[in-house]
Amino acid sequence: YLSPLAVVADSAGKTLYVAQSTAGKVAVVDVASGKVTREIAVEGPLSGMALSPEGDKLYVAQCVPAGRIRTIDVKTGKAAASIRAGHCPAGIVVSPDGKRLYVCSQFNNAITVIDLAAGSVEGRIPIKREPIAAAITPDGKTLFVANHLPAGATDGDYAAAEVSIIDTESKKQVASLLLPNGSTALRDITISPDGKNAYVTHILARYQLP
Repeated sequence: YLSPLAVVADSAGKTLYVAQSTAGKVAVVDVASGKVTREIAVEGPLSGMALSPEGDKLYVAQCVPAGRIRTIDVKTGKAAASIRAGHCPAGIVVSPDGKRLYVCSQFNNAITVIDLAAGSVEGRIPIKREPIAAAITPDGKTLFVANHLPAGATDGDYAAAEVSIIDTESKKQVASLLLPNGSTALRDITISPDGKNAYVTHILARYQLP
C-alpha cells in the first residue's frame, strides 16, 4: 500500500512530487507521460510536503510524535537536513522568499515557524485545534490555517471548525473565520493565484441527528 496523500508541482507544471505515506517514498512523476520517473526514499509515515520557491529542495513531513521535516535535494534525491517540528507535523508552507517554513504541528495545536538559514525552530504560534493545512498569500504577509476539528463541545446548537488567520510579521493570530454549522474534518486549504480568495475542503456533518 503506497497511500498517496500529498502532491506538489514544480513551477513549470511539468513535474509532480507525490508523497506516499505508507511506502515512505516520494514519487517523481513526469506530467507529459504520466509515468513515475524516480522514487525518493524518506523515512515514513509521510504527512505533508512543500517545494522551495527555487524548486531545488523538497520539504517532507514525518508524522510521528517526535515529528521531523526532512529536506530533500531534488537533483540528487538525498536528504540534506532534518529539523524537529512538533507532534505529527502535517501541512507545510514555504514563505515566498524561501526563508521560512510554517509547519502545522497538529497535536501541539500550533504552527511551528522554522528559520531555514539557521535550520532551527524560530517560534510557535498557538492555534485552536489540530492545524492540518495552511496557505500563504503571495506577498507572504498572511497565513491561513485550517483547523481540523471544532474547538469546543459538539452538543450545542452550533459547532464548526475554524480557519485561523495569522500575521506572519508579528507571528500572531489576528482573526478567525468560523465555518458554517457542522463544518468539520478540514483537510486542505489553498489561495488563488491572484490572492483574492482562499478555498478550504471539509465535510458538513449532520451532527445533531441521533
